[in-house]
Amino acid sequence: MATETIINAAVPIAVFIMMFALGTGLTFKDFRRALERPKALLLGLSTQIVAVPIMGVLFVSMQTLDAEIALGIVILALCPGGAMSNVLTRIAGGDVALSVSLTAVTNLLSVATLPILALMAVSYFLGNYVDQIDIQEVTKRVILVVTIPVILGTLLRHFAPGVILRQEKRIFRLSLAVFILIIGWAMVESSETLYAGLFLIGWQLAVLIVLLTGLGFLVGTLFGTSSSQRTTLALETGVQNSGLGLAAAAMLSVDPASFPVSAVPSVVYSALIYTFLFPVVLWLSYREQRSYISKTTG
Repeated sequence: MATETIINAAVPIAVFIMMFALGTGLTFKDFRRALERPKALLLGLSTQIVAVPIMGVLFVSMQTLDAEIALGIVILALCPGGAMSNVLTRIAGGDVALSVSLTAVTNLLSVATLPILALMAVSYFLGNYVDQIDIQEVTKRVILVVTIPVILGTLLRHFAPGVILRQEKRIFRLSLAVFILIIGWAMVESSETLYAGLFLIGWQLAVLIVLLTGLGFLVGTLFGTSSSQRTTLALETGVQNSGLGLAAAAMLSVDPASFPVSAVPSVVYSALIYTFLFPVVLWLSYREQRSYISKTTG
């Protein structure tokens, strides 16, 4: 399959499926439960929408990076977490209702934030290149691959909960398989650039993961949220949607026949995020189980 076909068709379809799966995990009951404790929800939204992009820009500004690589890191910082952050939150014993609500709301808001801020980033890093990008077309694509599938998934969960609950595991497996396939293709397609990228920006992205995760935990601590909410804020802030980052980089590329260099950070990030965070999540899960056992036996 030609690179152009994959970038223009397969990547958007893959992101659509992942966003639809995310929507099926959200219930209005979860959202109402999160609204009952609005402080944590507002903290998560402001951190993800404001603080994370700012940290992304400051982070690349302090490095000597290729302009397209720097752009790719900022684009990644503009892409809020996907369904995987909800799974990691569940395993770690975090506040799942808060996690699902944050993921859904930030992705819905990305229809406004992603195109505008990404275009500003293109203008800053690549200069006149921005004139070749149609902001309205990018916005339409974000609506098609992010907003619509999340809403469809949420409505289907609300009006046909039995169907979704019976197929929940299959939907998650499908979205995970699609994610692995599209990231796997990106790794193969950009193998030479990716190999170099792992050495050139791998450690920098690893530092960024630690900084973003720490930012979420710090914000939760400073504002007195519960332990489970701090875990959620840390994971929601640290786990960016690398699939959407890949799609956004493709949307902003004016050469669909070749793999966009600005997508490399998203691909490298997807390889690193689970290497760094999964052990932490398992440790948090173990700690949560130990705490539960001590409470029930004490």
